[in-house]
Amino acid sequence: MLEQTLFNDMNGLCLELMTELLSAGAATANDYEPEADERNAGNHGKKIVTLFGETPEIKRTYYWNEATHKGHYPFDDKQGLVGRYTPAAANEMVRHAVNHSYKDAAEAFSRNHAFNISADSIRKVVGMRYNESSAFVRGKGDGTTDSSDVNAQIVCVMADGTGIPMRKECLKGTKGKDGRAKTREVKAGAIFVASKTKDNEPHRDLDTTTYVATTHRREKFGKYLRAEFDRRFLKTPKTVLYITDGGKWLHSIHESDFPFAIEILDVYHALEHLKPLMTGLGLKEDSKEWKYRHRYWSECIRTGKVQNMLDYILKNMKTRLGKDAMREYKYYRSNVDRMKYDKYRANGWFIGSGVIESGCKTVIGQRFKQSGMIWSLKGAKALIPLRTLYKSNRMEQFFAYLVKNLKQVDCAA
Repeated sequence: MLEQTLFNDMNGLCLELMTELLSAGAATANDYEPEADERNAGNHGKKIVTLFGETPEIKRTYYWNEATHKGHYPFDDKQGLVGRYTPAAANEMVRHAVNHSYKDAAEAFSRNHAFNISADSIRKVVGMRYNESSAFVRGKGDGTTDSSDVNAQIVCVMADGTGIPMRKECLKGTKGKDGRAKTREVKAGAIFVASKTKDNEPHRDLDTTTYVATTHRREKFGKYLRAEFDRRFLKTPKTVLYITDGGKWLHSIHESDFPFAIEILDVYHALEHLKPLMTGLGLKEDSKEWKYRHRYWSECIRTGKVQNMLDYILKNMKTRLGKDAMREYKYYRSNVDRMKYDKYRANGWFIGSGVIESGCKTVIGQRFKQSGMIWSLKGAKALIPLRTLYKSNRMEQFFAYLVKNLKQVDCAA
């Protein structure tokens, strides 16, 4: 009880101090020199929310530009306010929002501070951060590069897609497997530095994985992924591996944005196509021939000798290549050059896309697919870049970037 009383008293003193500082700042901002076509449009009051609570109403001056038909508050600009929230308060809300539902985020924030905040308030703050966060993840931020990136010899780029539940009005033009889509695809990418163990096994270097994701089409996603690559690697590493499940849209990104990378088909996806091929060829599952062919052809795939399998089928089983079998046959034929697994293993390279498959679950799924969640497109777009920054360990870089150009930051808390 005593601790709570002391906490409330200290918090009250801090709020009084913040009110004095912000009020003084508002008076200073009134000395603002208007630009051409700007005019003073009067004073307006605002109650500013700090980490210590809401201040009394603070007056500040509004300027209107006749030429652009836009206005602004110099005081708000100078303090970096997010709506009516100080940068520190807004950032704290975002920290909770990227890892919890808005309801849980609001409850956690309210427990840690001396006042309550609503889920809607946190949702609005996330929305107001969209322009900055989306620009930051597109490589227009601080351009920070880690030493591990500068010295990287092997870099892996991976991409995949995953669906998140969306409102009906946000699914127009989206087709599901049964013609009735319930989700909208989020395209996600992961980039990390790789190395080799003493046994020549591939190894993902600790804390080198960063993510990008978007609901946009493949063209924009490809640009986002390439922008993150360029941000991290000022000089193209010696070896760049582009590993995916072989989807056509993923292959097109390789051609347009990563033509210098060695394209590798995820070995596990390659093996998954073997069963439908064998079924299409009329082989009976669990029969002696099935077991032999499955074991032998699986070995052909793993050792980079898939062409041996295709040659045998074309020579001895051509008449059995019906529609289903031909589809799988063409899948392997079109990916032969991306299935040189014997060479990849000898080089100590990754041959699986498990990192991005896991990323789809941890980066997107864990936050956007919680029980009962149905997203609007606007809401998903606002949170996705912040979530990727959080999972890429770049959130604090982003917050520092937001205030680096403020002329006065001593009142930002």
